[in-house]
Formats: sequence, C-alpha cells, structure tokens
Amino acid sequence: MKIFPPSLVLLALAFPAPAAEQPNILFLFSDDHALRTIGCYEGSINKTPNLDRIAGEGAIFNSSFNVNSICCPSRAAIMTGKHSHANGITGNGSPWNGKQWVYPRELGKAGYQTSLIGKWHLKGNPTDEFQHWEILAGKGGQGSYYNPQFLSAAGPSRVEGYSTDIITDKAIDWLDGRDKTKPFLLCAQYKVPHIHRIPSPKHMGAYDDVEFPIPDTLFDDFKTRQPFVADTWMALKGMKGDVLNIAPSKEVLAVDPSKTPKFLQEMTAAQRDAWHTAYDPRNKKFRALKLEGEDAVRYTYQRFIKDYVRCIDGLDENVGRILAYLDKNGLSKNTIVIYSSDQGFLTGEHGWAEKRWMYEESFKSPLLVRWPGTIKPGSKIDALVQNIDLAPTLLTAAGLAVPDEVHGRALQPILGGTTPGNWRKDILYTYYDGGIPGARGAYNMPRHMGVRDGRYKLIHYFDHNAWEFYDLEKDPKELSNIYDPTQSEGEIARLKTRYTELKTQFGVTNPPALKPKPKKKRRQP
Repeated sequence: MKIFPPSLVLLALAFPAPAAEQPNILFLFSDDHALRTIGCYEGSINKTPNLDRIAGEGAIFNSSFNVNSICCPSRAAIMTGKHSHANGITGNGSPWNGKQWVYPRELGKAGYQTSLIGKWHLKGNPTDEFQHWEILAGKGGQGSYYNPQFLSAAGPSRVEGYSTDIITDKAIDWLDGRDKTKPFLLCAQYKVPHIHRIPSPKHMGAYDDVEFPIPDTLFDDFKTRQPFVADTWMALKGMKGDVLNIAPSKEVLAVDPSKTPKFLQEMTAAQRDAWHTAYDPRNKKFRALKLEGEDAVRYTYQRFIKDYVRCIDGLDENVGRILAYLDKNGLSKNTIVIYSSDQGFLTGEHGWAEKRWMYEESFKSPLLVRWPGTIKPGSKIDALVQNIDLAPTLLTAAGLAVPDEVHGRALQPILGGTTPGNWRKDILYTYYDGGIPGARGAYNMPRHMGVRDGRYKLIHYFDHNAWEFYDLEKDPKELSNIYDPTQSEGEIARLKTRYTELKTQFGVTNPPALKPKPKKKRRQP
C-alpha cells in the first residue's frame, strides 16, 4: 500500500477533487419549436447545424412528448417531474407554487451552482428554485424580442439588443463568473419562436426567394373528426397584421406616427430602419396582390413560416456560441447538453399555427442530448419519453435520489441504444385550458385527455363524452378518426383500459364540469 506524506494528505483534505460523477448541465430551451424546423429531424424544411451538432455528438429522441402542450404547464412539468394536476399548473393562468419540490433546488443543495436566464413564464417569480435568475419580464412573462426588460433578485433592468442574443450573452457571462470549483446547472431559455415572431436584423432579409413546402394537411376538411375540432380559433387564415409583420411603411409612419404598432415602438431607430428595409418591400407586394381563398392561405403560410425559420436561424446561431464557449473552456467533456422546447408546434398542419392538441405535431417536443461517455454519438432513441423524465434524469446524473412523488422516469436505462423490456409502453396526455360552447376557453379549444402507445392513440374529449382513435402506423398524419363506439374488444378497448389505469396511477381525475356563462342582460331603453 502506498503511503503519502502528511503534508499531501492535508492538502488533499483542504482542496478535495470535484466529484467526477457530478457532470455540469447546460439546458437549452425554446418556446413552440416544431420538429420539422430542426435539421436533424426527419422531414425538416431548414438547416440547423448547431442543434444538429448536439444530436450528432449525442442522441436524437424521436418519440419525445410533453404531458400538457402549453407553455406554463410544460415548464412546471419539467421543473417538478410531475403531471399538471400534481404540480398545480394546469393552464397558463395557474399560479406557481415555488415552495414545492423542484429539481434545480435539489441540485443546488447538492453543491451545484444553479442559474436560470431567459424566459421563465410561470405566474410568480422564482424565489429559491435557482440560486441566480434573470428572467424576461412584461407581456405576461413573454418578454419582448427587442430591447427586453429583465427581472432579477436585484430588480428590473432593460437591455438594448435582440432577446436571443442577449440571453446568450448573459448565459456566457454567468459561466465566466461562476465558482469554477463547483458543477453547474445553467438553464438558458429563449423566447423564440413564440409569437409575435420578429427575427434579428441579421436574419430579417433571409428566404425572400425561397418557397417552403406546404404541409399536406394545410387544407384539412376535418370530416372524420369531432365537429368542435374544426371550430377552434387557430387557423392560419386568421393571421393578420402585426402577427405576420404586416405594418405601415416607413413613409406612412413618418406622416402619421400614431399608426406605429407597439412592436416597432419598442425598437431603436436603427432597429426600426432594419425592419422597414426588410419588410416594407414585402408588404408593398402583399397589398398589390389582393389575394383571396386558398391563395391567401398559401401566402399567409409563407409569411408565417419564413419568420418562424428566421427566428430559428438566430436561435441556432446562439446555440453555436454556447457550444463554442464550452469547447474553448474545456467544459465539453464533462457537461450534459440538453436542447428541448416546451412543446412542439403546428406549422400549418391541419391549417393551424398553434399547440395545445394531442395531435402529433403539438404533442411531440424536440429533445436532443449530448452526454460524453454515456451517450454514443449519433444515437437515435425511439423509446417513449416525456418532459417529466428530465428532472429524474438530471438528479440521477448527479448521484441524487429521486423522490417517489416524481411521476417521470430517469432516462439512463435507454441511453445505451436499446430499450429494456420494462420501459413504459404508453404515455398519458392532459389538456385543461379549453372550454365548451357557452363557456369557451382559450382558442375555443375543447378540454381533452388521452393515451398513446407505440402505434395507436386514443383521445377523450371528456366534456363532450366524445372520442377519437388513430392508427399512427397507417395514418401518421391523423386524418382518419376510426373510433368505433360499438367495439368492445381490440385496440380501442385495450387503450380505454390503459387510459383508465394511467389516470389511476398518476391520480388524474376529470376536472369539474364547465358551466355556460350567463348571458348579460340587455339594458332596457
């Protein structure tokens, strides 16, 4: 046995080596990112070399889903590892309970330095969930794309520039100034590509000569779906004005400044000039076209998707900046890098530009993970995973116990490229923010829950006692609802049983029935 001099023993005790089993964690997060606008996903319509790098040096998850496809509930599910009913955030208006168990606080207790920078978007500011936080403020927690206001424990501040660039600047500054003897958790959370989609000046001029492919289901007639599905207020054809960056020209505003839209008022003179240079010619052409019917929908789609992809270009560029920082500072080998979004997004599929649905484009969330030494580069993981799995995964990575109250499962068993036999075979979805005729919720959406396995999907519109059933192998675009109410055996019956079992397993109950709002009495003349 080798004997060390007492002086070396004392030195080792005074300066213990960092635990090798506690990797750094960089969690990159966006809002409303559709899988088909990430280069490494099948069917992509654009290029994202830096996001693709994460997948190429790690893994792409092809079956990653959220538990509730809307901003606040999704973020709460990630923080707590629990379904919405259990963490209290069932909709965007639910107040955040910051005293409940969350994974970042547990990492902080275990010696991690923790930081959240960017879009928090929960109703209630952080307290001790993160040791350091700087969050976008204003617009209901959305923040502005240009010259955004931030809120921190020190108070509010406004920063000139473009939101995506600023969040990256702040993230890198925090990495530079952290205690480098401790492992870190850094959550850099971006606004893009959430509505109102305004690209950075650098990317405003792109894609004028590009026609993006139109989804096959853009003009879906919904003939097999429940009748209320077609009545939701999220159709592309309803997009107008500011939402599509259609606004008065520079010359018009010089004559009548009162017509200046809010988003331009938030910009500096130089930023407004860049916007007018890019968008005034497009808007002049648009006004001359005078389109109607399907032609107008096709045009709206192109305006929408081009701004969407322009915003993604800025995001991808900034992801590259952070990855380059890790490389330059010797952090890449011991840092888990995760990229995800709070949900996917319907980018024209079924004629919509929204989320909320249990349909695939909305239900799925992108998930890319680079983990040197644990994930083989270029891995493709097809096992069913959900955003509630991220909290237990990161705790396990840090060598911490996962409480029984957590609903998600640590992903480590599937990261080797094979799926063990005891991995989950199906997943549960819940959406609470909808309504019924006379008591309409956001976007006139129906509330619904459902179960999906590797092939089939069953959706239950519980307020209407209505169902939809899809065979995703034969009908991946979900055009044919083949629910048969007379079927007492087979796949529909099996999924109904699993639906009930999963709700029981997680303690999910149908929320109280909605009551139609009373009509206002008209005043007598």
